[in-house]
Amino acid sequence: MRLRTLGPAGVFATLNMSTLIVAGAALTAARAAPAGRDCVAEIERGRGPVIVCEFPTRLTDEERRDLKGLTRDMVQDVRCVVSIRIERAQVEAALAAPDLVFEAPPQPVACEVDTADTVYPITATFAPRVVFQGGDAVQATPGLAQVAGVPGYLAWPVVQYVNRSGSISDGMLRIINGYRAHYEARRIMAGRR
Repeated sequence: MRLRTLGPAGVFATLNMSTLIVAGAALTAARAAPAGRDCVAEIERGRGPVIVCEFPTRLTDEERRDLKGLTRDMVQDVRCVVSIRIERAQVEAALAAPDLVFEAPPQPVACEVDTADTVYPITATFAPRVVFQGGDAVQATPGLAQVAGVPGYLAWPVVQYVNRSGSISDGMLRIINGYRAHYEARRIMAGRR
């Protein structure tokens, strides 16, 4: 599940908000409106000491095909909403430091897993981990874990796919690095005023 809009999975997703910001959790763009507070707006304009928002995730067509193949067509689709609550100072430090390993605390997620026969409502956590070197994010994983509400034979391949997929990791890195460039440009412009 790549997080395509900024959110902590990007730095959370840098945090994709994911995933963001973090820039996390994981983190691909959501194709549906968030159910609660918008993570992009919260990161961009929020001023409170804690970032609190909801970040929906969807599989891309390619990821859906990969997951179907991995599960022998048992899992058809997955949709999730990550409930993000993270200290703003932790996100700011990740955005400003040239070299850092950012590890988001586990963020609760509610998902629906579609199989050929039924829809399973499940819960889990995302705990994105992002390695920054020389001012760039160079490694990222969404850290999907603690899956409950679905049989283990369905959960295990989904967790493995999400946490090991190169396309998800690459998507997180693109989002995070793009947001860091945006963040730095805003910081520089603010200093010129």
